[in-house]
Amino acid sequence: MSPHVLNVVWIALMAATAVTWFVGEIHAAGPKAVAVILAIAGVKGWLVIYDFMALRRVKFLWRAVVLGWLLLVLAIIMLAYWLGLK
Repeated sequence: MSPHVLNVVWIALMAATAVTWFVGEIHAAGPKAVAVILAIAGVKGWLVIYDFMALRRVKFLWRAVVLGWLLLVLAIIMLAYWLGLK
């Protein structure tokens, strides 16, 4: 992976972090805000897995295991939030 691509990914991760911070700073609440924050977290996790963990060019099984773990964690967080609304 070229350093240029990693720099672009790093900048995207910083921008996504800033957007997440901004959503929290304006005290956004509710299922829509949580969905946006979790979607951003999912994209950030995907970028880290593919580029910084260097799983972009490995066998599909390894990517599936790690991405499956990420999706499972995000789903559990969303489920916990949804159950907390009741």
